[in-house]
Amino acid sequence: MASRNRVVWSEGLFIKPQHFQQQQRSLEGLIDTRLKGISHYLYGFHTLELNSEFLSFGRIAISRASGVMPDGVAFQLPADDVEPSPLEISDASITNQIVYLGLPLATDGVGEVRWPGDDLPARYRHSSRSVRDLHSRDGATAELEVARVSPRLLLQSDDRSGYACLAVAKIVERRPDGSLVLDEQFLPTLLNVQAAPGLQRFVGEMAGLMRERARNIAQRLSTPNQAGVADVSDFMLLQLLNRAQPRFQHLARLGQLHPERLYDTMHEVACELVTFTDESRLPPECPAYDHDHPESAFRPLIKMLRQALSTVLEPRAVAIQLQARRFGLLVAPLSDLSLIESAEFILAVRADMPNERLRKLFLQQTKVASVERIRDLISLQLPGVPLEPLPVAPRELPYHAGYTYFQLDRQSEAWGMLNGASGFAFHVAGEFPGLEMQFWAIRS
Repeated sequence: MASRNRVVWSEGLFIKPQHFQQQQRSLEGLIDTRLKGISHYLYGFHTLELNSEFLSFGRIAISRASGVMPDGVAFQLPADDVEPSPLEISDASITNQIVYLGLPLATDGVGEVRWPGDDLPARYRHSSRSVRDLHSRDGATAELEVARVSPRLLLQSDDRSGYACLAVAKIVERRPDGSLVLDEQFLPTLLNVQAAPGLQRFVGEMAGLMRERARNIAQRLSTPNQAGVADVSDFMLLQLLNRAQPRFQHLARLGQLHPERLYDTMHEVACELVTFTDESRLPPECPAYDHDHPESAFRPLIKMLRQALSTVLEPRAVAIQLQARRFGLLVAPLSDLSLIESAEFILAVRADMPNERLRKLFLQQTKVASVERIRDLISLQLPGVPLEPLPVAPRELPYHAGYTYFQLDRQSEAWGMLNGASGFAFHVAGEFPGLEMQFWAIRS
């Protein structure tokens, strides 16, 4: 590794090129050390564009790229620096290999500049450039010798120990006609998410999905038949989405978005959503952030977020309308017959009498059966589905003062009559002044 010590500038010093080179190394070392105190992930591609036409000929070529190498060297291809030669893939056995952009590492005793006629790889290539004097009146130009960054393309199987490398693409296969197929889901080493258009689009997609999901939940909570009915988890999920959606919207609009910042946001939101969408309520173990190969960290999070936002969350408590008939009959048709198999059914009753008296009389004078069997049970004086009084209102239901709650006994023999039934029927005998009834299904 090249020395980064300061130059001792003393009086009478006979200045040589090495002094300026050492001074530059010292400044670069200072900048590198200070930046690493902020983050170890300040390298990668700002922009990256591959030449799709070259893939048809079995070659990988970079049309445009800019960024920072892991050793801190900034590059901009092909505007300022040397565009690497296309990498030709002639071996059909080369599959699932990553292609890297590599730059030789700085080493003491090894020249950094490749001059015309040299064959050995070097960090820079000598070039001449006409530069105008911007601080004088006449603006004279002068021919300057400059060093252009000279990277090359390498395969994963190549010896890359002497190179600073950035992952560019992943080869899936080489077809019989010689063309190459690249992994479209692969993520290169990124300094800016915009260098990976697929990941950039995903951020905007998530912002849109979260907004739509939040709107649907808000509309459901504001409908009259759901007021006060929604589980507290619905409000918590809406709060989560209302917090996360603006963050994703902001990230989608940024011109410069570091992938580690995006990973942190995605990881946090994905794990919070698991609370509502997974039976375990616990997030799975997610891979740690890998800046060199971000795909391994982002792919599971992308899958988790898409699954969570596509999961249909139905309200646990469903209000079932009671329709009054003659002779004390009330009918509750079911639009979702699957509720009979899995839901608990709650009957809320209120009348102008003491609760204890209401509880006792209602149990004695009420018969519950299927719509199809209720008349038979009344005429034959047979028992229906038993009602069990509840000490308090179920937490899934809204609390209304003065109501007494009963649960239909699913374990009773009479419950079997409801298999294939179109709904429930209730027969209330006797007088209950000011009687009000509500019927609910609570999904398990």
